[in-house]
Amino acid sequence: MDISFKIPYFISMFPKILQLFPETIKVAFWAFFLSLFFALVLAIIRQYKIKGLYFLSSVYVSFFRGTPFIGQLFLFYYGFAQVSKTIRSMSPFTALIIALSANYCAFMSEDIRAALNSVEKGQYEAGLSIGLKPLSVLKRIILPQAARIAIPGLSNNFISLLKSTAIGFMIGYKDMMAIVSMETSRSYRFLEGYTAAMLLYWGIISLLSYIQTQIEFRLNRIY
Repeated sequence: MDISFKIPYFISMFPKILQLFPETIKVAFWAFFLSLFFALVLAIIRQYKIKGLYFLSSVYVSFFRGTPFIGQLFLFYYGFAQVSKTIRSMSPFTALIIALSANYCAFMSEDIRAALNSVEKGQYEAGLSIGLKPLSVLKRIILPQAARIAIPGLSNNFISLLKSTAIGFMIGYKDMMAIVSMETSRSYRFLEGYTAAMLLYWGIISLLSYIQTQIEFRLNRIY
C-alpha cells in the first residue's frame, strides 16, 4: 500500500473542488431562505399557540429535530418516490433543498421562538393600547427586536446547513463533496483528496464565521 502523501495531487484537487463551489452555495442559500420563511411561520404559531395549528407544528418540530438528516433525505428522495410519479421525477437538487429546508426549518423555528419569547411581553400590550392591531404589533415592534436576538443562532444554522449540503452526493447531487468522492474513487488518493476538501470547507466556514461576528458587532453598536 502506498502511504505517501502526494503533494502535486493534493494541490491539483483544490481547483477541481472549487469548480463545484457554486453548486454547494446555491443549495445552501435556497435551503436557508426557505427554512427561514417557514421557520418564522412555525415560530409564530408555536409562540402564540394558534388553535388548530399548534399541535401539528409541535409534531413537525419534534419529528425533524428528533430524526437523523440522512434518513430524512433518503425518505424524501427514495421513499416518497415509491408512491408518487411526480416525486419520482424529482432531481437530486430539488430533493436536497426540500430535505434541508424541512430539517433546518424545525431548528431555526426554535431559535426564532426563543427570540420572540425574550421580547418583553409588556411591549405587545403597549402596542395594542395605542391602537395597533395584533399583526401590526408583531410586525413593527416584536419582530425587529427579535431579529437582532435571533441572528447569532440563525447564522450558526446557516453554517451548519452549508456543511450538511455535503450529504447531497449520496443521492447523486454533484457538489464539492461529490467531486472529491469521484476523484478519489478513481485515483485511490483518499488522504490527499479529503484533506483538500476539509481544508476548503474549513476556510469557507471560517470566512462565514468572521462575517457573522462582524454583523453581530455592528448590531450591538446600533442597539
